[in-house]
Amino acid sequence: MFVCVFIDWENVEKTAKQEFGSVLNFEEFVQVIRSVATSNGSRLVGIQAYGDFDKGTAGLMSTLINLGIEPRHVVTKTAQEYLKGSTDIELSLDILETMYNYPHITDFLFVSGDSDLRHVIKRLQKLGKNLRLLGFKTHTSQFIIDMVNEFILLDDYPNIMRKVTQTEKEQMTLLLLSNEYVRIVIEHVDRLEKMNNKDFIGLNYLRKRLIDHYKDSVTQISDALTHCIDYEILNIYQVPNPNDPKYPTRALKLNRENQAVQYVLNK
Repeated sequence: MFVCVFIDWENVEKTAKQEFGSVLNFEEFVQVIRSVATSNGSRLVGIQAYGDFDKGTAGLMSTLINLGIEPRHVVTKTAQEYLKGSTDIELSLDILETMYNYPHITDFLFVSGDSDLRHVIKRLQKLGKNLRLLGFKTHTSQFIIDMVNEFILLDDYPNIMRKVTQTEKEQMTLLLLSNEYVRIVIEHVDRLEKMNNKDFIGLNYLRKRLIDHYKDSVTQISDALTHCIDYEILNIYQVPNPNDPKYPTRALKLNRENQAVQYVLNK
């Protein structure tokens, strides 16, 4: 038996940060993946990780390569727009390509919680492949849990995560503050919240408002918004969509306890 592993890196990293307030301990994480992949006696033939590696930890691609993982860089935004679902599409295409080109691979291990994998899983099921899923309990679609042969909880391996050190927090604060567009986002949201004429501030509303105001800096504004979300300058939550109650929209709130926010507003 042979097994191939596919990791939705952004999905896992985001969950660790938002749900547990932690970052991945890369070496422990990879060790767990290898252990789970080969636990049924299968021979591991490859591990691929998908995400926009231009964001997040510097040098991450090199780190993954040194740990025996093939990073698959996926562009998730252009200067004009976010390419929603681009990671899922690339991941699904590679899984299908592996299925057809390497029929000797009997086992597939997915490290993700995304329900968008369901279409690929159905294809693999028809060919009698053994499918396993490794994910966090609260952030894994029950739909795909019910579809696979085995679901393994990442929650059972707490050593795959670690808390961010104070030094790392300070370094990140300095890095964020060096970006003038991060400052612009913070000041803009602060003004909107103080105006207090809305029940909530929608993320799409803020993005459109900023891009309309800084038409020559669309890429910089988009990047700054991404940084503000990734590093918890902005807290994102769901609210009812007034145009379509079936599909909630995302709202935001300025995290006034964040060091970067405090520095900008108290300067």
